[in-house]
Formats: sequence, C-alpha cells, structure tokens
Amino acid sequence: MKRRVISIILCGLMVTGLLSGCGDSASSTTTSTTGSSGADTTADVADSATSDSASAESTTAEASTSDVSGSLTIWEHDTAFESSLEAVVEGFKAKYPNVDVEYEFKSDDYQNALTIAIQSGDAPDVFWTNGTATAYFGEFQKADALMDLTDIVDTSELPEDGLSIGTIDGKLYSVPWSCVDTRACYYNKDLFEDNGWDVPKTFDEFEKLLQKEKDAGYIPISLSPNNAWCLLFAFEPILSAYDSDYTEGLADYSVKATDDPARGAMNKMLEWADKGYFGDNYLGVADGNAQVLTFTSGEAVMDIDGSWDTNTFLENNPNLNLGAFQIPDNNGKTGMVGTLANGFSIYKGTKNADAATAFLQYCATTEAQQAWVDGQGAVSGNKNVKSGSAVAEEIANCDTMYTSWQAVLTKHAKDGENASTLFENDITKVFTGDMTTDEFFDEIANVMQ
Repeated sequence: MKRRVISIILCGLMVTGLLSGCGDSASSTTTSTTGSSGADTTADVADSATSDSASAESTTAEASTSDVSGSLTIWEHDTAFESSLEAVVEGFKAKYPNVDVEYEFKSDDYQNALTIAIQSGDAPDVFWTNGTATAYFGEFQKADALMDLTDIVDTSELPEDGLSIGTIDGKLYSVPWSCVDTRACYYNKDLFEDNGWDVPKTFDEFEKLLQKEKDAGYIPISLSPNNAWCLLFAFEPILSAYDSDYTEGLADYSVKATDDPARGAMNKMLEWADKGYFGDNYLGVADGNAQVLTFTSGEAVMDIDGSWDTNTFLENNPNLNLGAFQIPDNNGKTGMVGTLANGFSIYKGTKNADAATAFLQYCATTEAQQAWVDGQGAVSGNKNVKSGSAVAEEIANCDTMYTSWQAVLTKHAKDGENASTLFENDITKVFTGDMTTDEFFDEIANVMQ
C-alpha cells in the first residue's frame, strides 16, 4: 500500500532546491488595492477580568497594525500564482488597512527585469525569488540587495526544514510557502474512462499507454520544447521513473547529475518525440501557456507539469475532470520530486520598510500560508496547513520523495560556475536538434564538482 509522501515531508526528510513556475506570462500585469482608514479596530469588552485582558491585547495588536501605513509594490514572476497572491494580499489588507498594495506579474524575462531594477536602485519593495534554487538569490545577497529577515520575521509557524531555501550563511532572506512545488503527470480522467485506459503501474505500462493514446488520435503528452522549465518539469519525473535508484542518489550526490541514467532519460524523451508522443507539431508549442492549453482543450491526454498549475488547468477548463499520478518505475515504485516553494524577499533599499516587514510577517502566518496553498490547489508541506485540492492528494499519493535534478546543478557546481544557467540556456537546443544529449551533459559536467 502506498503511503502519503506528505508524512515524509513532515518528518523532516524534505530536500531543498526546486524551481517553481513554468507558465509564461504574455506581459506584465498590475493590480492595486487601496488602503482605508475607516476600519473598525475596537475590540468588544467582556465583563470578566480574563476577557478584559484578552480584549486589551487584541485592541493593542489591532491598533499597532493600523499604525502601519505606506505603499507596497510586489513583484511575482508568473500569473499562475495570481489567485494565491490575491488571497494573501486580501488577508493582509484586512489587518493593515492603511497600506496601499500594488502587485505586478512580470514577463518570462523576470530574472533579468528584477536584476536590472535592483542595479538601478529602483527595485520593488517586495519580490519573489527562487531562493537558493538558483544563483540569482546568492548574487542579490552578495550585492547587499536583500533585507536580513532573521531577527525581523517570526517564522515559528513554518516548518524549520523549509526555511533553508531562503537561508544563506545562517541568515534568512526570504519567507517560503508551505506548498510543495512538485511535479506530476496530470491526466484527463474522462478520456481515460472513455477509452478504457488505466493509470499505469510500471514504466513499461506507461510507455505502452502513450502508444495507445496516439493510436486513438490524441497527443499523449502536451509539451513545449521551447521553454527550459517546461522541459525540466517533464524530465525530472520521467528520470525518476526511468531509474529510481539513480534519482535517489542525487540527494547525497553519490551519483552525478550527468551520469548515464540522466542521459538515458533525456534520450528516452527524444525517442518519444520521434514517435509523436508529444504531437506531430510539438516544436510549434511556443511556451508553457500553449502547453497547458493543448492539455486543457482535450487535444492532449496528459501534461507532465508543476503542481502550481493545478488551478490554472481548472481555470482554463472548469469542466476538465482532472487527475494526477506519479509515473512509476518498473518495480511499481512512485516518487515525487519537490520541496517547499520559496516566497518573497524585501529589497534592502525599500522606502517602505515597515509595510514590507509587516507583509512578510503576515506571509509567515498559518493563515497566509493556507491562503497561498488553497490558491494553488497545492500539496501542503506544513502539518498545520491542509492540501489545497483533491488533486493535490493524488499527487502526494506516492512512495517516496526525490531531490530535484536541477537542484544538484545549483548546489554542486564548481566555485564561480553556474551549471543551472547552462541548463536553462541549452536544454531547449537538445529538443530542437541544435545540440546532442551528450554535448549538453558534457558541458554541464565540465562545471560540476
């Protein structure tokens, strides 16, 4: 019987370093909420001394939140997180009515846009980063662009293990979310039922299923070969099923990111591309948005993608009978690649430090964490936060948890080298035929420890 991987997470076996957000935003979008000083912050006074004391404490706390004012600009990297951010901002505004909040969703060039904004001294007050999952976070910290939150934000309501994604040299520079950024094979349950297909129990069965789906006139897997993250979020679950023993070895670096199983899994994907399992014209799937649309429209049966897109699928097609499973290895073992997602940092040069600090403190509360997880329909990695959907429970129904292959690139690159950037720049070239699998992995091997 499978055991919920969430129990593993809560026992502290979670690993760090996962990217979030594959979907591309066509352009920046901005939303504003305006503060109001008319909120009633007066607590009811009870007759008993105990009630008097509680009321006084409540009134004091509410008064202190009313004293915080100013304006905040928040940058988030993808509209896939819009429902979560809206819910968190709404909760924050209820407690801090005198803070004006404006949030923006930037384009797929988010990292460059943020880097330029920081270099020009015109960064947003609060912004998302991938934390230690990518090199940018460390570069921002070295440039003294991140506020040290260690003694400012109370993180006692968060899982301790999850804080590492926002920690450098023992100091906290971002607040993580309690949702597990993971990958899963999403599928259209109605198409499965209509065609008599079963969720596969082995990797061989999964491959046979792909051919059955193609023979039935469908695209088996929706995939964009033109977006590095979309390729990564398919590659890692396929890798874990292709060779689960190798994937387990990534956790302690007893295997290398460029060893034969990793090359073999990528070659397997290229083999599937040649067989039409990603569609005959998959090279024209421009980005993550197009990948999601191909799936939610019913043109494709499955989409191997990030857990943060669960609600996006359902927003695109509310009638979609959505299911999810982890691809099994040939022994029937299933695993989930993932860690707690990173959240927001504060720009050290902000002119709205009190409001920004208040916002990050609110983000660290169970209330805000639950709102974020619910907005994503995500798997929860916090014992005090419930998973956001029934699909999230299906995603978590597996045997173990795996380290992200990409996280190894970030953690074990040689000093001064950036293997993660090589991956990001060149993995698409493998799928468009401009680079061989061995050329891709060999260049990464040259900068790895």
